[in-house]
Amino acid sequence: MSSANDLASYESATFENLLATHAAATPDRTAYYLDDTAITWAELERSTVSAANALLSVGVEPGKAVALFSAGCPEWLAVWLATPRIGALSVPTNIMFKGDFLAHQLRDAGVVAMLVDAPRLEHVLAVADRCPELSTIFLLGEAPDAQIPANITIRPAGDLAAHDGSAVSGGTPLAWNEPATLMYTSGTTGPSKGAMLTQHCLISSGRVVAESGAWGPDDVLYGAVPLFHGSGILGLVLPTLINGSTSVIDNQFSVSGCWDRVRLYNATGFMAVGPMLMMLWGLPPSDEDAKLPIKVALIAPIPAPLHHAIEARYGLKLITIYGMTEAQPMTVLSVHDTAVPGAAGKASPNFEVRVVDENDLDVPAGEVGQIVCRPRYPHVMFEGYFGRPDATAAQTKNLWFHTGDAARMDADGNLFFVDRIKDAIRRRGENISSFEVEMVLMQQGSIAEVAALPVPSPLGEDDVKICVIPKPDAELTHEALMDYCVEKLPRFALPRYIEFVSMLPKNATGRVQKFKLRENAANDATWDVQAVGYVIKR
Repeated sequence: MSSANDLASYESATFENLLATHAAATPDRTAYYLDDTAITWAELERSTVSAANALLSVGVEPGKAVALFSAGCPEWLAVWLATPRIGALSVPTNIMFKGDFLAHQLRDAGVVAMLVDAPRLEHVLAVADRCPELSTIFLLGEAPDAQIPANITIRPAGDLAAHDGSAVSGGTPLAWNEPATLMYTSGTTGPSKGAMLTQHCLISSGRVVAESGAWGPDDVLYGAVPLFHGSGILGLVLPTLINGSTSVIDNQFSVSGCWDRVRLYNATGFMAVGPMLMMLWGLPPSDEDAKLPIKVALIAPIPAPLHHAIEARYGLKLITIYGMTEAQPMTVLSVHDTAVPGAAGKASPNFEVRVVDENDLDVPAGEVGQIVCRPRYPHVMFEGYFGRPDATAAQTKNLWFHTGDAARMDADGNLFFVDRIKDAIRRRGENISSFEVEMVLMQQGSIAEVAALPVPSPLGEDDVKICVIPKPDAELTHEALMDYCVEKLPRFALPRYIEFVSMLPKNATGRVQKFKLRENAANDATWDVQAVGYVIKR
């Protein structure tokens, strides 16, 4: 696998250069399908230039921020690619945001213009008085009847394509090493922070992903992931922008329809996040499974016992990565590597990765510690948190970026994610990984999603609680689930409490907000092993 230093030159690592190359070489080839809407390389180049001129026409100046607050569509891509051409920052924004979440991000970034689709306009208008720099909204769809603040102008999104598409008429293009995108963190430990990412950082990350899957111009990549999420940009948009492949991006994930979409586009690559692959694994086996065109699937680590079983059932190769907004990906298991089930791979070519104790000393192989990293090359990592130098410094102690994640690393350098440090459970002197408990439970067969969390124990330390979403029509009882836990989990990791729920609270990046579950841990819907007199038969 190559490294960032293998690029022809650092200066070539810009969206403009990559897009121009493909538009010249294969102008009529489809670059992206967004919910079946196709856009060729030539069309994307023209729409990007036109969008840049449209932004200039409404006063977007170098250094200002433009938010993307819509479902994935060609206009989203055009604006995202256009902003660095005029020196502006793009701000991909979670389309589920509203109220304080939305206001904080728009105000923190100093957003002056936005791309918004009609279903979300009301949420923007509701917080407009808290976003003093916001002046222009490009609206996708029809505007509902609403009171428009006097300081905001709403323009049809069609204006983005109505300007000159041959040359950008102003602004100052961002250099390869200047921040181009603000990707906001999930905000699990406080208000979300804008990670400043250069074009070179994004392209270097995308290059590692593309090379880990051995994806080239003839590949078609499929994923039902949002563009505001790092996985959509990293796993689909960037590999195609880098190597000229085609990406098929759906805004909605369908368990029953996913493989039909893959077959329709003859997709050879597949991007899955969260529990997607586990949901698909839960479908009834079919003789058609092994006939899928997919050769490589990029996923988060899955239960180790299922790794080779999934590969065998679908006739594909699984690759895994570990990373976060600030450093992506830190580790990678590529198609060229021998798989170690349960591992997230070894250090990426762009990063040094260690597992350390509370004094930042390496822990012995196989022991749990915190993941830390640092870049091997310039500008392959985030440039810091926007407007928060103190937060940047606090995260980077002893010259290493501290992730807040716990993991083990074996003697060969394979990284095994254990937990978010704040979500770790300690019971009767034993450290328990909520992640590992969840991975075991997801193999039970009747569970759609699960979250394991610590709750205070009257004996000190923690007891274990699991919040479970049963699959539709599953006949799952507390006793049957506990029987499974007794069979599969070590005694110290057995849950004391079980609660069946219809949903799990999640943040902008899809992570379960366990602090909300902890706040409501003692409720009438919770089944207590001890209170009901369940006997552990072993």
